[in-house]
Amino acid sequence: MGSSRWVLLPFVDTPFSGRSDRRQALARAEQLTCSGGMHYGCQGHGSSENREYGSAVAGTLQARGAPVSRLGGRAMRVITGWARGRRLQAAPGMALRPTADKVKGALFSILESRFSLESAHVLDLFAGSGALGIEALSRGAASATFVEQAAASLHCLRENLKRCGFADRARIVPTTVRRALPRLGRERARFDGVLLDPPYGKDLLAHTLAQLVEADVLRHGAWVVAEHHVTEVPPATCASLRLTQTRHYGKTGLALYVANDPMSETSSQVLPARRAVYAGSFDPFTNGHLDVVCRALEVFDQVVVAVAGGTSDPGKTRALFSAEERVAMIREALAQSAPRATADSFSGLLVDYCERVGARAIIRGLRAVSDFEYEFQMAMMNRHLKPRVETFFMAAGEAHFYTASRLVKEVASLGGDVRGLVPDAVYQRLMDKLQSKG
Repeated sequence: MGSSRWVLLPFVDTPFSGRSDRRQALARAEQLTCSGGMHYGCQGHGSSENREYGSAVAGTLQARGAPVSRLGGRAMRVITGWARGRRLQAAPGMALRPTADKVKGALFSILESRFSLESAHVLDLFAGSGALGIEALSRGAASATFVEQAAASLHCLRENLKRCGFADRARIVPTTVRRALPRLGRERARFDGVLLDPPYGKDLLAHTLAQLVEADVLRHGAWVVAEHHVTEVPPATCASLRLTQTRHYGKTGLALYVANDPMSETSSQVLPARRAVYAGSFDPFTNGHLDVVCRALEVFDQVVVAVAGGTSDPGKTRALFSAEERVAMIREALAQSAPRATADSFSGLLVDYCERVGARAIIRGLRAVSDFEYEFQMAMMNRHLKPRVETFFMAAGEAHFYTASRLVKEVASLGGDVRGLVPDAVYQRLMDKLQSKG
């Protein structure tokens, strides 16, 4: 650039809206272009109104041949999944507001705590450079349809899809959301979820939700997650859409909607349950184990007590009860909590079993600090194998800190009374088993 001097485009405190502010932006650009030999920079922060003002000034300068660069813009990346770490392009211009990685991570954390993206068909409205839809594809979505009208954003979107290897699983609809939704409805397109990030300050959230319902593009039980400014209050309901969760991150709000069929009596059963797996040898199942299950049911919709057919723990290689006997005992002990609490057995990797039963969480009980080292190593290995399956540690209740299956068997075999340490159904089977062994 030789002897060019840099000038940082100033922002104003008044909102950018209407013809008067456009004339103000043009006048500022005329003033700046009167000075030659300058290179102008636009900063990527400030309020949305200031960013739009800066964008208008920058656009006018560029149209008149002045060199303009974007300063301080945030590089976007894919957070996790198949394209983890891939850098994404963002179209230049201050009117664009790409979702920050922190907010994007929170958005998908909220989403995946209740729904599975595996094989889902996703619609990304006001897609911009496609960061949200691409993140969904990276996390296992079968397809994504992107709706965006800006030429610069469409160019970046196509490049980002190509860079991540998702071009064959994506469809781009290069028009406005207002025109795209009726078209998709006429095509009888149906989606499992919608990612919605309309421009701030234009009251588009409620209007777009109504358009989604009118176009009839949502499957029963579909989700809609919307990003909005915290000053914009998302509607509690919109026809069949029901607001189920909200979160705030700075000036950004997230709203999760679920589509119910108002004519269906079973619509409440459509929502995927939050399922967790509580795995162990359970030889035998104790009141300490039962306490963990009961407390876990206050957090999760369903808990599967999974009896391991094999274990890497050298202290548990010889089982008193077979896996089938342990499952039967646990089912009896959990009778009052059925069907929310069930028992099953598995072999192989625990994370593979979680995937088979649709569980996103593993529950592990901790009695003492000595338990933590082994459990922590297992949790880290499980995360390495399946990053989407989280491990939740639950401390044993104070009445059960000393209760361990090994001690229960040892005390019972020596004639000690263990009736307060195990459920009644387990106690009777334990006594019968010890007597049969002589």
